[in-house]
Amino acid sequence: MIIPSIFLRRLYVKKSLKNTEEGFELMLRNVLADAILIKPLEIHVDSKPIPIGSIKLITESGSVLNKDVSESNPVNFSLNTAVTIRVEGIKLEPGEHEIVFVATTKDYGSIKFNVRDSIGFATVLVC
Repeated sequence: MIIPSIFLRRLYVKKSLKNTEEGFELMLRNVLADAILIKPLEIHVDSKPIPIGSIKLITESGSVLNKDVSESNPVNFSLNTAVTIRVEGIKLEPGEHEIVFVATTKDYGSIKFNVRDSIGFATVLVC
């Protein structure tokens, strides 16, 4: 089943992209339909692949290392739930970034979509 990327982009929580002490994170919220992720999520930022082993998926029911996602260890992405995607060891420069997601789901097969989001510039206050 092919789902147009215009619909899939609705999964991304706008302005959720931010640097953390460990790297960066962003968020997806399922506003479409129940889905089950059966392979590690692939993410590219500015055309550069993010190592699968540096990604952690955090849901309301707990967290799982992206590299451990499989048919025997799926991640449920039920309607109206959110997943925080935490990438460790990589920080993003301030400014706009293109993020591409590739996921393999049990019910919908492979899906792919891209979004653009920005990380703000740090401001220094001089008193």
